[in-house]
Amino acid sequence: DEFNRIELPVLSVAAQQIAIVLACKKDRKPQFIFTDGDTVKMNSEFGLFLTMNPGYAGRQELPENLKINFRTVAMMVPDRQIIIRVKLASAGFRKNVVLACKFYTLYKLCEEQLSKQVHYDFGLRNILSVLRTLGEAKRQNPDDP
Repeated sequence: DEFNRIELPVLSVAAQQIAIVLACKKDRKPQFIFTDGDTVKMNSEFGLFLTMNPGYAGRQELPENLKINFRTVAMMVPDRQIIIRVKLASAGFRKNVVLACKFYTLYKLCEEQLSKQVHYDFGLRNILSVLRTLGEAKRQNPDDP
């Protein structure tokens, strides 16, 4: 996850290791020798997927020898209100549509109107964390609406 947060020297080593594994797969070899000298059995059904969030501070550009081995796939912004509704419903909240609307509105207003400070986090990870905690509270008190 967020592969481009890795520092450039480490990315360079990772690129070499990925190249070894991909060459083995391409040549359909049953095993390969890793950079540390270990012999590793090849599972031809493996896949490599990298996630990146470009444009943020502290992110690295991928080296060309790594970039050429992967295809870019554009992602869209998730619909937070649907995610919130599903999480609430799965936790047992009967009025999940109304609650999801209120929860979404609260987070959206906080994100838009509160000052932009590092310790404020209104992203999806934070939303899911709060919903997990809410789900635990609901499981302890299942009769509460």
